[in-house]
Amino acid sequence: MKRILFSASSVLAMSVSTAYAQDTGHDWNGWYAGVQLGSTQHKTTYEDVDYDWFGSTIDLRSLGGSVGVTGGYNIVSDNVLLGIAADLSYLTNSEEYIYSSDVQIQNDVDLLASLRGRVGHAVGDTVVYTTAGLAYANFERSWTEFNDVDDTWPDLGDGKLGVALGFGLEQAINERLSVAGAFQTNIFGENSSTNPNDFTLRINDRIHTLSLAVNYKLGDVAGNGAATAANGTPADFSGAYVGGQLGGAFADISTTDVNFEEFGSTYDVGNSGALAGISGGYNWQMGATVLGVEAKVNAGDLSESYDFSQGLGDVVTSMDQIVSLRGRAGVAAGDTLLYVLGGVSTADVENNYEFFDGDTSDTYTGITVGAGVEQFINSNLSWTTEASYTLFDGKEDAIDDNEVYKGTADLLAVSAGVNYYIGASDRSQGSGALAASHDWSGPYAGIDLGAMANEASITDVDYDEFGGTFDTVSLGAGLGGHAGYNWQNGSFVYGVVADVAAYSNDESITSDGYRTIASSISAMGTLRGRAGIATGDSLLYATAGLGAVQSDLVHNEPDADDPDSFDLSDTRLGAVVGLGVEHALSDSISFKVETLYFTSNDDEYTQDPTQECDGPDGFDGEDCAMIGVDSNITIKAGVSFSF
Repeated sequence: MKRILFSASSVLAMSVSTAYAQDTGHDWNGWYAGVQLGSTQHKTTYEDVDYDWFGSTIDLRSLGGSVGVTGGYNIVSDNVLLGIAADLSYLTNSEEYIYSSDVQIQNDVDLLASLRGRVGHAVGDTVVYTTAGLAYANFERSWTEFNDVDDTWPDLGDGKLGVALGFGLEQAINERLSVAGAFQTNIFGENSSTNPNDFTLRINDRIHTLSLAVNYKLGDVAGNGAATAANGTPADFSGAYVGGQLGGAFADISTTDVNFEEFGSTYDVGNSGALAGISGGYNWQMGATVLGVEAKVNAGDLSESYDFSQGLGDVVTSMDQIVSLRGRAGVAAGDTLLYVLGGVSTADVENNYEFFDGDTSDTYTGITVGAGVEQFINSNLSWTTEASYTLFDGKEDAIDDNEVYKGTADLLAVSAGVNYYIGASDRSQGSGALAASHDWSGPYAGIDLGAMANEASITDVDYDEFGGTFDTVSLGAGLGGHAGYNWQNGSFVYGVVADVAAYSNDESITSDGYRTIASSISAMGTLRGRAGIATGDSLLYATAGLGAVQSDLVHNEPDADDPDSFDLSDTRLGAVVGLGVEHALSDSISFKVETLYFTSNDDEYTQDPTQECDGPDGFDGEDCAMIGVDSNITIKAGVSFSF
């Protein structure tokens, strides 16, 4: 938690420390190098595909710090920045778990590197950008069973390639130095290991980083192409369009065995594959602000199947078709549009475990958030690239009152494609960014409407319920308010904002006479720094800080006094990051659209110390403990009144 506090406050401090930078049109062209500090969260998912540990999925998390070096090259034209960036960091993420009183799990990651392209708006001394590319991480880990050497995985470490996605803001201090705050998520493919007993673990990893860098510009500081504050007008993105995309995706498809029919827990299968899609939409444009609606249909081959050992049959999972309806909100400069997106998606999911009597295959519904870049090639044709994340609340299958299964899924998709704008061929092309015409400085307050998808996880660290992690996804709506204060220096706007909202997220799964797993989020609040670029009446900003959710999370047996009943409800603290677009309607009224991602720390809850865990024979009884975690994505639309 201290590391998250440090990193979130660093982003805010970056904004304050650069308040004195003058809007002189910094020259971002050329090479740069720098150093960075940050905080990291590592999530590992172990899939017990051979039912050695009762077939369950185990989610483990660790927090750490990072220190490293950065470098890259930028080209700026008409206030649009195109560049390549690289970084190499040493990570301190190291976590040791004593699982089921008989197993020690060592779960470390010590090195993270990435090579990425980045696209952004460079206006004056400020750059807001999105980034995507390749990531590499080195993992060191083991699974040691003290009482059975042959059932041990002594080396689960592996160097793995993955995908890096993120966004950030960079602000010049002088002609040589700049500071940058950035969020990046790194998704790594599956690796596996087989022990001497011929049992296999499959392992998936995700690493989130929140960093602060100081960069030094190399070479000539008076080159051509300085990012002047007002260099023209943006392109016209209004009107109807159709498009096509190609890309790839990672999906986790899960089934929770609520009634303990097959030793309980959540069974989680990682799927990856290619996607192809078609889309159509319509944009409205007001100065630099672009608002739109879009429908997209993706088809692909995200499938995974394997045979369980012990004669338990096959596991077959897939996600073949995804349909989404979403809104887009962005800011244009030159021929480039940076946008955030949010909406609703459905997916055709096959989720079939042969040894289960139930089948949780169905059309799943979820909430989608993301960000993207669009740039005109000519007056009618543009190229696009975007990343999106969806949390699905799936299907509950109850064969009878005592045999209950629940399927859920998530999806991370990355795509590139082209859009064709229908209509006039004399569409205006971009020649730069509009000068800031609205004064964003001073206090403001307003109201928000939102939608949230929350994933609550319970990890049975003492093997009381035969181990594993129980996942529950809930979808809900929210209503709340916000207040904040902005400072403005030319086109650079920075400030602080606090918000709180009540949410209706509520999900409960019950097996009569056995247990209930229930999760609800009644409220969420954040305290964040935000910083961005003002152009025309528009503001494009990045934001990061602290978040808190009021989480009601329980694992209940029919008798509340049963030692297998756990109340993991709490006000859970964590980090929150996001992107947003705000547009001024008048001198005092503006509206905004933003998407946020929140993740909490692990909170451990111990049951009555006079009770002992009811684990399987051969395991020592001890105080029972379970870990509760919440993470969510939110889409928020708000109206603000400035004083």
